Amino acid sequence: MLESYQMFGWILGLLLLCWAVFSSQLFVFMDNPRSRRIERLDGLRFLLAFSVAMHHYVYSYYYLHGQSWTPAVFAHNPLNLRMGVFGVTLFFMLSGYLFAQSSPASWLHFYLKRFLRIAPIFYLSSCCCVLLALYLQQHTLVSRDMLLNLYYWFDAGITGVKPPLFGMRDARLINAGVAWTLYWEWAFYFSLPLLCFVRQKTGQLPLAISVLFIAVYCVAPFNQQKAYFIACFAVGALARVVPESIQIPKKLCDSAIMLLLVLIFSITTGRYHINFLPLFALLFILIALGGDIFGLLRLKAFVRLGDASYSIYLLHGIGWFCLNQVIQLTAINLNKGEYTLLATVILIGLMLVCTLTYRFIEQPFMQLGRSKRHI
Repeated sequence: MLESYQMFGWILGLLLLCWAVFSSQLFVFMDNPRSRRIERLDGLRFLLAFSVAMHHYVYSYYYLHGQSWTPAVFAHNPLNLRMGVFGVTLFFMLSGYLFAQSSPASWLHFYLKRFLRIAPIFYLSSCCCVLLALYLQQHTLVSRDMLLNLYYWFDAGITGVKPPLFGMRDARLINAGVAWTLYWEWAFYFSLPLLCFVRQKTGQLPLAISVLFIAVYCVAPFNQQKAYFIACFAVGALARVVPESIQIPKKLCDSAIMLLLVLIFSITTGRYHINFLPLFALLFILIALGGDIFGLLRLKAFVRLGDASYSIYLLHGIGWFCLNQVIQLTAINLNKGEYTLLATVILIGLMLVCTLTYRFIEQPFMQLGRSKRHI
């Protein structure tokens, strides 16, 4: 495993490689000129998914080399530790931003669209985990509670439960255990009818501030992590209304974002702690105000990969798992440089696959959801 300064250089090199590869005409099929989506938010999605992948890269390496899946493995890679919290925090804020003003004509249609958006790649990820667990446990197969356990692996993330598979106790780590965030996404979606009703009475700004107050002062004393996640969605909703009354020059936004990124990756602890939420909140609000890190978030390659970010998020752990399993099972002896080169090939290959899963799985099901508008 690379040391901290080497890891930083490798991560920058990976981003440059992604930019070089995915800005080519080969990936023009990822473009959607008629889309009304905000490009800088798509670019942000990619950077968040990439951050989570780099976070789990360290976890996966040490786990499959005999160490526990605990933050202790980041002793020499604090940057990667913070990248995980950075990615998840801003993903939740982004969800709050995108859905805070939801007021669908049919909630049934809304939830059908959410299911068709989330479930297909979730099922692909789960199928990969099930097949890999079956292969690894083929000689010590445990069939007890098999159907019940499989049920939880195909719940589209609603329950947040991922039990053992065929006797493999840590089967959830095959895809780096990423499905836990979908539990919180669904919790947010299920709360939207109530939030929409209250918003009609109070307005979005008072509602967002009230939820923040409840999270920080009522929930946090009992459970820091739950308070943090609730507050993230509220910050996203707050960021939706701030641009209506505040405008900041773009260069100032970008400069402040750079300063905040330095602070976040220097002083935060890599834990979901409410004390650090203001740094993330200000960062996201500045992006909502138009900041794009001096054009970084609008790079064509990053915007394209932003569309594939959900696939990257749910499948990257499987890539890391397979890489390390093959090395372990074949007893290949690789030095740091060789391992890093192989990991680079795996990551770029994974992103290539994810552009295809977006084009041929995610996109058709999203179109199906839009076609069900009049159910």
